[in-house]
Amino acid sequence: MPEKSPYPPRKPRCQCGEWVAHLDLMPPSPGTLRVTGKCTFPTTGHTVTLEPAVPQGINPKILLLTKKITVPDVAGDAITTIDVRFEERPNPPDLYKQVTILGSSEGEKDVTIEVQEVH
Repeated sequence: MPEKSPYPPRKPRCQCGEWVAHLDLMPPSPGTLRVTGKCTFPTTGHTVTLEPAVPQGINPKILLLTKKITVPDVAGDAITTIDVRFEERPNPPDLYKQVTILGSSEGEKDVTIEVQEVH
């Protein structure tokens, strides 16, 4: 059994939530998957992108996304919330039923959301 660390767990540098995944099947375009959410930071200047994880998991119906955070060289001292967005045209359009946004190494937990179809 591993020893318990005497140090408290690191707090994530951001709080992210309000995740939504929509599969837009409205004509005339092929289906487009859009994942959106919000991340709040204690300072200004951060950017967040979502990218497909490499490798993907064993279930092809679940898209795994990693969250990439860019920390600014200089930041203002103001709590800032930014919109986060990922877009993809899966083939076939209804390929994914769920999206999992993988937690960072800073104590964030993975978040799994259902894909909602829009007709």
